[in-house]
Amino acid sequence: MVYYINKQAIEIKTQFQGITLTSVNECCCAIGILAKMYGLPVPAKFDTQEEIKENIHRQIDSKTVPSEYASKMINMLDGYIKPETITDELYDLLQYAYNEQRGFEPAYKAPTYR
Repeated sequence: MVYYINKQAIEIKTQFQGITLTSVNECCCAIGILAKMYGLPVPAKFDTQEEIKENIHRQIDSKTVPSEYASKMINMLDGYIKPETITDELYDLLQYAYNEQRGFEPAYKAPTYR
């Protein structure tokens, strides 16, 4: 698996309205990114995507959303409802996304045309 492509894909998706995550890979990336933006430790590994999503919500729902990017990420994450198992590789992807997140905005910046 090429981890950075998954992270970049969801960073790009946040630039559009009404877009949802399309895979458990993107879901794991989003959870890792959100945990980092909220100043939380790397999320614990759970068996299913539903459990890990519920866990991140328990930790962030009472907190102020740190940025528009985070708000869009939460909306996309909530739109992903397909049940999935979290494998070791998916958990590694979550950790990668967590470790690569800097600040409250996406690393990917869309090109500007003049």
